[in-house]
Amino acid sequence: MNIEEQKARGQGEGAKSLHKTLSRICKFAFCSLTNSTLSQRERVKSKNAFTLAEVLITLGIIGVVAAMTLPPLIQKHQERVTVNKVKKFYSVMSQAQLMAIKDHGYLDEWDVSGGLTKEGTEKLMDYLKPYLKIAKDCGTSSGCLQNGTIKLLNGNNWANYDSNNGYYKLILNDGTYMWLRTAVNTYCATNDYGVNNSCGTLWIDINGKNPPNTIAKDIFLFALVKNGIVTFGNDDCNSSSYGWSCSKYILEQGNMDYLKK
Repeated sequence: MNIEEQKARGQGEGAKSLHKTLSRICKFAFCSLTNSTLSQRERVKSKNAFTLAEVLITLGIIGVVAAMTLPPLIQKHQERVTVNKVKKFYSVMSQAQLMAIKDHGYLDEWDVSGGLTKEGTEKLMDYLKPYLKIAKDCGTSSGCLQNGTIKLLNGNNWANYDSNNGYYKLILNDGTYMWLRTAVNTYCATNDYGVNNSCGTLWIDINGKNPPNTIAKDIFLFALVKNGIVTFGNDDCNSSSYGWSCSKYILEQGNMDYLKK
């Protein structure tokens, strides 16, 4: 073997040796990197995971907090809905009555008899109906109201208006139940439940036949006088009262805090 052949052979063996060494280094580095990356991922995964006990404890805490906070929030929402519906009805009825007055004069000029009669109540409603959006008109017959005795705010039973033909009953387009009657004595010249010169009294139920069917909770009173609609103010609005004047409280205060008194 000459010198050139020996030199070429040496270079070949050196290249093989270098290639083998680099292969080992790359293999080792890759494996180390792979193992390191996997190990890191496992640690992150282990760190971010929750045990079943931790999950159950967290759910329990969430349940306790929800039980403590949701009922007051729901009650507050329902109160706001009630207040808004009472205010809306007062506005709608005021506008209807003003339009009727514009076309027919003040209520004491209308051809209506007092004394809580079926005929007088029907005649009074005839003047007002054209200015209201009515979904169902039951007249003085039953079928538009809760067929049962409603309660006063103090919890005592009061009356069954649905079966009394002295009251005119209807359901407005927004779902409000409404019923009214003429003054118990002289039309537009009577002190009726503390309202002087009363022409009539009307009730609304803001949630229909649904409970509680109680004055000042979902049922509210107003009085018709010759030039408008007014609220009652002859009793103190609190949980031990009849609840007649609570519509006045709502319009003035914008809340139902009287339920807490």
